[in-house]
Amino acid sequence: MSYVVTPFEVSSQSLAAPAKVRFVHLYPAIATRHSDTMDCLFLVNGRHVTVSISCAALADLQRTDGKCLTDQQLADMAALALRRTLEHGYDAPLAELMLGAGEIRAFGKELGYLS
Repeated sequence: MSYVVTPFEVSSQSLAAPAKVRFVHLYPAIATRHSDTMDCLFLVNGRHVTVSISCAALADLQRTDGKCLTDQQLADMAALALRRTLEHGYDAPLAELMLGAGEIRAFGKELGYLS
């Protein structure tokens, strides 16, 4: 499968120059890292950054709201989360970013995927 997340640049308070971000891949990390997440891998200035989306939160969203997000929507939300993290001065390549239920709902509403 191919997902489209347009490469972007974002100014960051923690980096000397704008960060160049490129989406690499979305994959279930259940087997890969033995975590209960869907992982979105990005390159930020050539360094790997993982944005992990909780599978438990996604299952809860489906159970409570009847919403099942597509892989493309998850990739879009992960990109938005990474953009916001960098804009606020956090050096994302230093750690993994984790999206829980609250973040999924907020980013999903902002992007128009959830009501």
